[in-house]
Amino acid sequence: MENDYTVLQVRLHSKRLPHKLLLPLKGGTIFEHVLVRLAAAVIPKGVVIATTKDTEPLIKETADDHGAPIITGSENDVLSRFVKSVRSFNIDNVVRATGDNPLVSIEYIDRALALHKASGADLTTYPDLPYGTGIEVIKGDILCEIDRLSGDMYEREHITQYIYRNENRFFIERGTPDPSLSRPDLKLTVDTEDDYKKMVDIYEKLYMGVPIKLQEVISYLDKGLVKS
Repeated sequence: MENDYTVLQVRLHSKRLPHKLLLPLKGGTIFEHVLVRLAAAVIPKGVVIATTKDTEPLIKETADDHGAPIITGSENDVLSRFVKSVRSFNIDNVVRATGDNPLVSIEYIDRALALHKASGADLTTYPDLPYGTGIEVIKGDILCEIDRLSGDMYEREHITQYIYRNENRFFIERGTPDPSLSRPDLKLTVDTEDDYKKMVDIYEKLYMGVPIKLQEVISYLDKGLVKS
């Protein structure tokens, strides 16, 4: 049986929206909602948080409460944090998640992992999901290979870019989501103050103590009910 984990990359020093991890949404902080959603996936054995040493003290209590171990490393060399996580937990397949996506799809974590295993891909993704709801699955040994090969800091900060830039060398599986969820036109991440206000509105209207279903969010947005 393969050893699969979600690795959540987070840091507090966002240039556009500092400390956004700790901003409140109905029912908790952005960070807490991300952890709850990631932990609800069935196939991964757990969530590992890959962060920086200065971020760790501010998130450790919450991480401990959710049973999520922390790996620390370079702020900009995110790849090195992932490789450290792979080696520390002997991970075969990494689900790459980020801390600014409080509507990450629980269902498509499991679907992406299942597709990844069935296809034997090096990287698996569902690119047509709303932006901020999908994840990437990468073989752990591929991340270690990229770590050896790439000295480009953009590729090391955005850890799958080496694969996309050298697609002829890798097997990338791009899954097709259900038609009702195939909405790459929608942005559901939190990068800016406006993104955050939009997410607050979504959570105020739709969060009832359990993770919000992605279809509910899409229906709500399509009805034009969210505040602009």
